[in-house]
Amino acid sequence: MPQAVIHWMRQLKGRAVTRDLPRDREVSQSPEDALASASVSVVVPIRDAPSVTRRCLTSLEKYAPQSEIILVDDGSSLAATRELISQFSRRNQWTVVGHERALGHSASCASGANLATRPYLCLLNSDTVVTPWCWRLFEKAFQEDASIGVAGPSTSLSGTVQTLARAQAERFYWNDSQVQAFARMLLDDCRWSGLVEMDWVSGFALVIRRNLWEKLGGFDTNLADYGNEVELCKRVRDRGYRIVWVRGCYVHHLGRQSYKSEIGDEGIEARIRTAHQYFSHKYSTHK
Repeated sequence: MPQAVIHWMRQLKGRAVTRDLPRDREVSQSPEDALASASVSVVVPIRDAPSVTRRCLTSLEKYAPQSEIILVDDGSSLAATRELISQFSRRNQWTVVGHERALGHSASCASGANLATRPYLCLLNSDTVVTPWCWRLFEKAFQEDASIGVAGPSTSLSGTVQTLARAQAERFYWNDSQVQAFARMLLDDCRWSGLVEMDWVSGFALVIRRNLWEKLGGFDTNLADYGNEVELCKRVRDRGYRIVWVRGCYVHHLGRQSYKSEIGDEGIEARIRTAHQYFSHKYSTHK
């Protein structure tokens, strides 16, 4: 079947399954939520995928107006990606770190975190869309309980219970207006209030106390990308800190938009298996 027909059919399906969420409603952010964003340094590793990266940076521009934004260009090869980073950074006075060659997610997060100055550090994948209310919920969790070291949001793809079934099924169909509408519905639903204890939270939008990140030395440098959040959270727990899922907070995650174009799903799965093997060996030898 021609790709144009497949694309048209997907669009038609997307409109059908998302008809209860408004497609063209502009969402404003309250002054309280905007102020809460000031407590966070957001590090965004970028490896091409300019279309999804644009969505991510646009959402940060709108809904993280007082955050410290640090973009890490991890050896992007496309001129469109480099121009995108240049445009957003100039317009918003964001910090940019450039790697001449790709060093991987862990190294990119480290490069950005080295420049961070805010109390909380958000390591954010470039195929995400943030929502207006997430920063206040994160800040509240950290401020109300000093034992919380790491927090993560609800999402559309994570590999953990943070994934919400409807959001996962429709993650490629929702536009930004619909993402925000769904986030608002989740926030208003009292069933989704509160925190859930986790062994680890997914690394697509991991928020950690910056001083704790520095004490731990960040990600294990032997894990370039997949599995690095699992290993980090293990060390966080060993320090006596809690790791929580902030259920009322929502960050949309498309998933596998950078690496998939380079190494494919099989390559990604191979890296995940390698990470599990490394993790098992590292901690079995420490017993």
